[in-house]
Amino acid sequence: NQNFTQQILHGEKGRQQMDDPNPFYDEEESPGMEPASVAFRYRKFTFPGIELVVRCELHGTVTKRGEKQYMTAYALNEWDSKHSAGIEWRQKIDQQRGAVLATELKNNSCKLAKWTCQSMIAGADQMKIGYVSRKGRTDPHHHQILATQFYKPQDFSMQINLSVLTMWGVFKMFADKFIGMDDGKYVIMKDPNKAVVRIYSVPIDTFEEDEEDEEEEEEEGDDRGAAEN
Repeated sequence: NQNFTQQILHGEKGRQQMDDPNPFYDEEESPGMEPASVAFRYRKFTFPGIELVVRCELHGTVTKRGEKQYMTAYALNEWDSKHSAGIEWRQKIDQQRGAVLATELKNNSCKLAKWTCQSMIAGADQMKIGYVSRKGRTDPHHHQILATQFYKPQDFSMQINLSVLTMWGVFKMFADKFIGMDDGKYVIMKDPNKAVVRIYSVPIDTFEEDEEDEEEEEEEGDDRGAAEN
């Protein structure tokens, strides 16, 4: 998805500068490199007894009817139709794009709902969905963008039967639940076979060792590369 969001932009031409720089980019750590073009937008939502601040992502702007609008962008990747009993996108994407989207909604409803939620929470006016396929069935490295489509997040949510009230209701339920619990680290897991969500309390340093191991491996790789040079 990150590659797709960068490929659909116009580059330096028409780039919009935000008020503050990217908070996750350090020029000293990445000399000569530029961060991916993305804007972080902080939005505040108020509920009875709760104030929620969300860091959202916007991937670009688009001009519609002379008005500049914020947009998000996401990519759907084609799965081999021979193995999935689906539609071959190259043959159907122009004439039957609705059928292609319907198949994706059937197979990836959670992913599309998540993208729609993210777009609405970010306050995006448009959501751009790309249809991406491998150049060759056995080539995992080279891809083609076959088509793109703009949707208004609010309209798309109705199309996929995503209830905005239910979305916020689920958040409020979890917020009320955790407010009454002790401070700590928790893991939320949905049962794959039942309509049940379980909450587990875990030690505060859980998962941190894995992150440290990954950072050490990256540093070792950099050291080996410098030694070889």
